[in-house]
Amino acid sequence: MTTKGPDRLTTLIREIEALANRLRGDLRRAVRHAGLTRNLERLAKMLRKQVALVAAEVERRAHDLRLELLKGPATKRPAVRRRRTA
Repeated sequence: MTTKGPDRLTTLIREIEALANRLRGDLRRAVRHAGLTRNLERLAKMLRKQVALVAAEVERRAHDLRLELLKGPATKRPAVRRRRTA
């Protein structure tokens, strides 16, 4: 891979994590300032929790991907030649 490849992937992963975090915060603020009725508040809270879980999963997967990319390719082992038994 070129030197630009991992840098671009790292930048993309960081952007995904930042957007997920920002989305979670925006949803919390929107629900807080909306002044909804109790039923709608309960539904909005449930939706916010689900979105937060999805955002957390995206952040977790992006973090795992970054760690895998930083680890690098696996080392190659030489092939073992087997003998034929007669």
